[in-house]
Amino acid sequence: MKGHEYKYSFKNQFRTMASMSVYRTGHQQCSGGFHRGLEVRDFYLIHFVMEGGGVYTLNGKQHPVRKGQAFLIYPSMPIDYQADTNDPWEYCWVGFNGNDARILMNAAGFTPQNPVITLKDPERMEELLMNIYRCRGHHPHEFINMTAKLYELLAFLIQEASDPMPAQSRTGVEHVQRACDFIASHYQDPITINDIAGHVGICRSRLYRVFKAHLSISPLQYLTEFRLREACNLMNRQKATVKEVAYAAGFSDPLYFSTVFKKSLGQSPKEYMKSSKGDDTYVTKQ
Repeated sequence: MKGHEYKYSFKNQFRTMASMSVYRTGHQQCSGGFHRGLEVRDFYLIHFVMEGGGVYTLNGKQHPVRKGQAFLIYPSMPIDYQADTNDPWEYCWVGFNGNDARILMNAAGFTPQNPVITLKDPERMEELLMNIYRCRGHHPHEFINMTAKLYELLAFLIQEASDPMPAQSRTGVEHVQRACDFIASHYQDPITINDIAGHVGICRSRLYRVFKAHLSISPLQYLTEFRLREACNLMNRQKATVKEVAYAAGFSDPLYFSTVFKKSLGQSPKEYMKSSKGDDTYVTKQ
């Protein structure tokens, strides 16, 4: 099995200059039956199958994936994927995160219930993903190039999935976006769902409905996942105690933070800190 993967964990101002950031990119020809094993990621990851096939498992549900299809790995959700024994997949991928990632992925046609899409123009999909891969590097200009290519890929995916959106649905998206922006600005504060709904200008039940309709999760789950991602980012960037990370990410109780973190990512904050230590540039696997 041959493949290349590049990981990025920038510790400077270039990591925060865009709402979306590339975390890793790669290309791999898998051997027959190659199996990743059960794991949980803390960022989004799109795989596009160029040849062959396999099975992707999300939250215990299996999804067959073949050539010309893409599957999305969600952060904080248990996943597994395995190449076909006789016709193993060859795929390329990009891992990323950002405040708008969930909304953009839904707009692209991915949902946790249906995390696999079939591309109308698979050649263009492969080209756009490989463009990100070719821009790889750990210098600021290379990071900016990768981010630009990522946005180009996202625009393509959304265009492929686009249908005329009813006015009511557009309003729902606007409500979700305002709520997500508010969370991004105030996640460190002791905000409640009522605070978020009040900022958007709708009732709590309406906020719940539009989040479920457009993001497939509740506002509370989105807030919790956002705080967990920020906690992971903090632990990747600098040394801190679990208590310091919990408070910085908006959790008022470090014990509760540790419980939620382990339930979502499958390891404690201390274990995560230990496993992420030293991952501050890119590495190559072959």
